[in-house]
Amino acid sequence: MKLICTQENLNRAISYLEKIAGKQATLPILSNFLIETENGRLKISATNLEIGIITSIGAKIEKEGKIAVPAKLLSNFIHNLPLGDILELESDNEGLKIISTSYQIKIKGLDGKDFPIIPEYKEEYFFSFPAQELKTALSRLLFCISLNNARLELTGVHIFFYKDMIEIATTDSFRLAEEIIPFTNQGSGYNDFLSQNPSLIIPGNTLHEIIHIITPESRDIKIALKENQIFFEIDGVQIVSRIINGKYPDYKQIIPKSFSLQVILEKESFQRAVKIASSFSSYNSGEITLLFQPEEKICTISSASQEIGENKTVLPIEIQQGTEPLTIVFNPRYVLEGINALVSEKILFLANDGVTPAALRIQNKENTTLTENYLYIMMPIRK
Repeated sequence: MKLICTQENLNRAISYLEKIAGKQATLPILSNFLIETENGRLKISATNLEIGIITSIGAKIEKEGKIAVPAKLLSNFIHNLPLGDILELESDNEGLKIISTSYQIKIKGLDGKDFPIIPEYKEEYFFSFPAQELKTALSRLLFCISLNNARLELTGVHIFFYKDMIEIATTDSFRLAEEIIPFTNQGSGYNDFLSQNPSLIIPGNTLHEIIHIITPESRDIKIALKENQIFFEIDGVQIVSRIINGKYPDYKQIIPKSFSLQVILEKESFQRAVKIASSFSSYNSGEITLLFQPEEKICTISSASQEIGENKTVLPIEIQQGTEPLTIVFNPRYVLEGINALVSEKILFLANDGVTPAALRIQNKENTTLTENYLYIMMPIRK
């Protein structure tokens, strides 16, 4: 293999791939990138056997070929080269040589034929989706997935498909986030897809990679399904992932149909008060207490620790509904992460009592549909 390409293009391509190429004691080749020529372009691939990413860049191909080279070593070199450098890449039986304006390396590689085959989708995609809307939604959802593989389905994102929208949900059984996204650009195969696959569970790690690949210039994400694998294409980058087999919990059952207490809090003040309270409590397993007093139009946020001390913050609230005082105890991390996910000046806090799920919503008078499309549910600590 012998070719010429730019540092900028190669650097961008590698940045899409480097997170999934890691150390694999059982299969060392997975810590490599596969670099090969195809159809007059330079094609770079990486996989961890759960996710595969393939991208290609323009290059002047002088000789065809393929080689697998250590991902970390190649990334470190390319990232540190000056912008605008022109690179010459040449491989032989021993490795890959890269020459730039002032730098030269030779990396020992492996035979590209030993690299795992990554499935590629070459048919018409079922539908496309607005990239920026999906990225925004996922940033508000992925923090709720479980990190415990004991219940594999909870490490994924549940997507329910409808004719004109998708409903995305994540939960770790202690809190839940759900967002509804309308869309209209379905491909000709979407109805067949919908009849066979009304819902899917996609690994959270896959969607983290999707967020990483979407740039501010990305417009659409193409999506297709084949043989228990889901395919995405963003700006010419193709991602393939397994689908998690399993039954997602019927989370709709735990969402209260109505809330007797509905109050509005100023986001920044609420966020600051919860942060202070969490410093007097263990962030991951401690407790903070929220006392709502509708008649006085105040909420008192407090926490205490025998080793550290205690604190109390009193915030004004706007009453939407409810007259009875309510005390409710939470893990501070669940409250703070929910607040962080809401992009608005004010937050709608909803609850019924101290033992059933409470909710946070976006309060946005100018865009009421946004209020309805995102919901965050958190379980209180029963006392």
